[in-house]
Amino acid sequence: MPKLPNEFLTNWINFWVFIFSVTVLSIGGHGGESAIILLFTMAYLFITKHDYKSKYKLNGNEIIFITLVILFWILNLLNTIYLPIGLEFESKRMALRAMDNPMRWLLMLPIFFLLRRYKLDWRAIPIGLSVGVFITVGIAMYEVHFLGNSRASGGMNHVITFGELMVAVDLLLWVLMIFAWNKNNKLLATFLLVASLVAFYGSLLSVTRGAWLVYVFLIFSFVIYTLKRSLFNKNYLFSKPVLLRIFLTLIVFFLVSQTEQFKTIEGRINAVKEVSVGNYEHAGSRLAIFRTAIEITRHFPYGVGTDNFRTGAKAVIIMDANKNIKNKKYFLVKNNDNKVLLKGDLKKKHIHDYRYLENFNKDGSLKFTSRFRHAHNEWLNILAENGIAGIILLTLLFAFPVKIFWQNLSHKNDLVGMYSYCGILLIASFAIFGQTQSMFTSHAAVIFFIFFLYLFIGQIYRLNNMDDNYGSVS
Repeated sequence: MPKLPNEFLTNWINFWVFIFSVTVLSIGGHGGESAIILLFTMAYLFITKHDYKSKYKLNGNEIIFITLVILFWILNLLNTIYLPIGLEFESKRMALRAMDNPMRWLLMLPIFFLLRRYKLDWRAIPIGLSVGVFITVGIAMYEVHFLGNSRASGGMNHVITFGELMVAVDLLLWVLMIFAWNKNNKLLATFLLVASLVAFYGSLLSVTRGAWLVYVFLIFSFVIYTLKRSLFNKNYLFSKPVLLRIFLTLIVFFLVSQTEQFKTIEGRINAVKEVSVGNYEHAGSRLAIFRTAIEITRHFPYGVGTDNFRTGAKAVIIMDANKNIKNKKYFLVKNNDNKVLLKGDLKKKHIHDYRYLENFNKDGSLKFTSRFRHAHNEWLNILAENGIAGIILLTLLFAFPVKIFWQNLSHKNDLVGMYSYCGILLIASFAIFGQTQSMFTSHAAVIFFIFFLYLFIGQIYRLNNMDDNYGSVS
């Protein structure tokens, strides 16, 4: 098989990273097609033994990171094969579907090895993300201002996923905008400033209140970033793009406050205020979901199986109801038709015959629920589905890359420092999202997170091992 020139391969990889950055936000495949092409590219390099000079040995941090990824995948695999008796999947198809999202961690590992071989043109990433933002927010504007929807989902299949990714992209574009400005690329910096504003506007259209907490982290992290890189001066911290971005953010928020949709935003913000002062009934069913996840863990410490939260929840509801059957006055279990089920009914039917069940306290408040497919909290969801080992591995998958990024934050190569800061913001964003949403149950969210996590780590080690005599794009 003939070997392609290195310059061609570099441009080829840059092009598909750009396409991925566009499609992961805006088109139905959510970047999957681009990722597949990059996988085939890595397969070609492996088969032809191409680019031998850039094959550096994995260092200790990389070995630990890859080991964590493989262990997390193995755990998810085992949790789809070995399930508690009575909680098995309805069919083999359901078991295969349960492994779909966790499989991304393993399937995309060749992309990590590809991205640590070639130095990317960093501009391909923000330009691609910006184009994706313009497309998906354009769809969101149509949904809100023409279709009359109270919340927009943009190019995603869920409003929360759309809002979370818009916030995450906004943060990445913010950093890349400042980097472009400092490289005297004023035109690109202006373009990214506009794109980041549009992404912020998209998050407002989604009304995803949990995602907005990330902006608080951005403020503190940016100060730490400037201190870490010894750049704490007014020309950097209060540069023109930063001040302009803050000013325009206030303008956008003011304009949105004049629209009819702002009532939806106000309503959801007021609910948060009520919860903060102890009026927990305004939390809706979230507390019941969290309580259910903890109850599942109490009964099934090794987990009920990947993507099997609802079945586990139905099981603990039935167990709790049977435990309290003596006090029939307060024993209520309802199905999806709002019909009260008696003890006998629960024993006659198979657990999968019920779409969902709910249990209630004696005051009528919701106690446990299986209405939802996941726990609306990534850590509680992993704890319920994959047990103690799952939550440990998930935490390490977030914490260990932060260690890598922190070590390289003050690197003499400012491109390494920029990738490191982007990596920290990516992880922090998804960690915050994960407190109110099981974000890895979304295909778009999981592929976005894994791809850019692999990209930032891969590029850091590529630049650390850079051979000046080896062709690359600056």
